[in-house]
Amino acid sequence: MHISKLASELGDSATLALNAEAARLRENGEAVIHLGGGEPASPAPEAAAQAGIAKLQTGRVKYTPVSGTKKMKEAVIRYTQRHYGKTPLLSEVLVSGGAKQALYNFLLSAVDPGDEVIFPAPYWVSYPDMVRLCGGVPVIVQPPKGSFEPKAADLKAAATAKTRAIILNSPNNPSGEVYSQELVREMAEFCAERRIYLVQDDIYHQLVFFDDSPVSCYDFAKDHSHLVVINGVSKLYGMTGFRIGWSIAEKSLTAAMNRVQGQTTSCPSDLSQECAQAALDGDQSCVAELRKSLLENRDALLAELKNLKKLKVAPPKGTFYCLADFSAYEPDSSKLCKYLLEKALVVTVPGREFGMEGHLRLSYCGKKEDIIEGARRIYWALEDSAPRTIKIGAKTAERMLK
Repeated sequence: MHISKLASELGDSATLALNAEAARLRENGEAVIHLGGGEPASPAPEAAAQAGIAKLQTGRVKYTPVSGTKKMKEAVIRYTQRHYGKTPLLSEVLVSGGAKQALYNFLLSAVDPGDEVIFPAPYWVSYPDMVRLCGGVPVIVQPPKGSFEPKAADLKAAATAKTRAIILNSPNNPSGEVYSQELVREMAEFCAERRIYLVQDDIYHQLVFFDDSPVSCYDFAKDHSHLVVINGVSKLYGMTGFRIGWSIAEKSLTAAMNRVQGQTTSCPSDLSQECAQAALDGDQSCVAELRKSLLENRDALLAELKNLKKLKVAPPKGTFYCLADFSAYEPDSSKLCKYLLEKALVVTVPGREFGMEGHLRLSYCGKKEDIIEGARRIYWALEDSAPRTIKIGAKTAERMLK
């Protein structure tokens, strides 16, 4: 049967494929360590769980308005007031089935075939294919060598008459980089001047280790009509499976995004919105606790990685990812990823998927003991000074001498 050219050209999500492989290995009884994951191990907040139970007990889980319930949108408005100092209108809020759908709604609403969307490397794996799905052209800007923050001048230079949007993701997946105030200010001013949308993918915005007030594009733009902020409950609240995200944008753009959503997935889940609203309005100590545990995990990972003498790694400033330069061991990140999985039963994600060949993304949002064990196995698999044998689960593995 016929498969469309567009679908045929799309790549599989590397992170989802690795999640599936890790699950398969575990089902087969293998002692796999997953350093490729993108979801906190912490459970959903108690308020969210109780709200879900109460909703289910009513027996009334129904369709909601396409843009989300008024109750959920009002919770988003309060959240935005607290963290951004901005009070959006109800007509500027669109609740979606995750932050990913919110971003895709935007792209379908703003990008015509042949239009360009700029974003810096390293980038979230889905950006290029999401732009292509809309008929757009992804334009990737590389950072200076040895850095994860792009130069504003390079982003500006990449803009053409066909540029419709620039996407900034900070704190950044996969690097953990937090973009400087200067970069965000310059891009907010540039996009306002050029009438280009500036999309702030803010899904990790509270997971900053040394600053509780991440830089926002709202701080540097008098007119917010070109700004789009994407967020959700997945990362901060450990609610990945609830699939609730949202966008805040000028009302005519939001109306267009609402039409797109209405003709694709329709409304977000009634049950999940009830839970997400409770998380946003409930006790926020879970976010502070997550941030604290992630910092401890980050430090534990970095301490172990110091044993790899040829490794280059910049301490992440936020998120729960580390993008380490393994090129001195193996320049082909896909090959290295496969080797570590087969030899050491450690799941990592190749940097090639993020526009940074030679690097691996290591996640530290799991259990600290697993993070330490995973790094220990990577050291054993790659470093000449490591012991020849190692215990992996119930088995003893032997590394071939070079």
